[in-house]
Amino acid sequence: MAPQAPRAVLRCSVVIVGGGPHALAALAALVGGDGKSPVRGTVAVIDPGSHFLDAWYGRFRALEIDRLRSPAYVHPSAFEPTALVEFAIREGRTAELEAAPVAVQWMPTTDHRPEHADSSGASLLKALPSSALFRDFCASLEAELPHKWLRGTATRVARAGGGGGGGGGSSFRVQYSAAGEPHELREVEAAALILATGPVGAWSIPPPFAPLLSAASSACGRVLHSEQLLTQGRGTLREEVARRSGGDGGPASVLVIGGGISAAQAALTASRAGHRVVLRSRRPLQSRPFDIAVGWLDVRHADRLRFEYLCLPPTRRLQAIRDATAGGSVPAPYLEELQRLAASPGSSLRIEVTA
Repeated sequence: MAPQAPRAVLRCSVVIVGGGPHALAALAALVGGDGKSPVRGTVAVIDPGSHFLDAWYGRFRALEIDRLRSPAYVHPSAFEPTALVEFAIREGRTAELEAAPVAVQWMPTTDHRPEHADSSGASLLKALPSSALFRDFCASLEAELPHKWLRGTATRVARAGGGGGGGGGSSFRVQYSAAGEPHELREVEAAALILATGPVGAWSIPPPFAPLLSAASSACGRVLHSEQLLTQGRGTLREEVARRSGGDGGPASVLVIGGGISAAQAALTASRAGHRVVLRSRRPLQSRPFDIAVGWLDVRHADRLRFEYLCLPPTRRLQAIRDATAGGSVPAPYLEELQRLAASPGSSLRIEVTA
């Protein structure tokens, strides 16, 4: 069935494509804070989910990740670094802020108030929040910020032509298919467009396994990409491994390919479920507190790094991001558990490195 012609165009000031943490941060920067919003008019958000962080939390739930690896002052309310900690205090949930396993000097200037310390005097702003606490904080932030949620998938972005009123600018038109109605196209026109879709493009799949991930075999075959847990809504990795191994409850042989946090979490999840696991990567596993250099979270360096990044021409920014992340990494607690399991006598988990 061919898509229908778009309905009447919805006009707004800004349209954000995406519904993850970055999209929520963009909305907070536009309409949050002290009420001096730079935006006059409606901010629309286009995303397939029913609310912000829908896909993000689905991924965490599928891989059974119960804690973030970034400190509590890193969150979508960018201009209020203490907002997440204050939410935890207000809700009586400071127990969900766990001391970070690293000692570094990324202390924000607001990190001096006694109410932002735990019983030992350690800063709660440096603590790592639980996934549930972060989700609930973001839900409370979403409820406070005025916006229009458009549930659907953006399919086309184009200039809408010359702007009126003597401004000389051009607006953007975003076409999207409404959720649940893939053949019904709708359009939004806005003076400004923010793309907050996160990483896009083809999944990274070793060539020998690509044919086994076809639509015909993905639901019942023995090869699974971690993204399928989200896109197909098939539950947790633990449940999916049991389903694909016959579902009889006995141990299966599981090969995990990758060297980042998702691969580590998948290997640990399968091992805890009693399966025989081989974790294979192209290089030795790297351990870092975060997927980016600590300097990006250190107030003594972060502003300079951001300035240098924004001074780069757009054509060089993607490479700068890749240089800052330097490939996938594994938090120290995950790596320590993997190594402990691999070294245990009679262990059912192995770590292999192959070119």
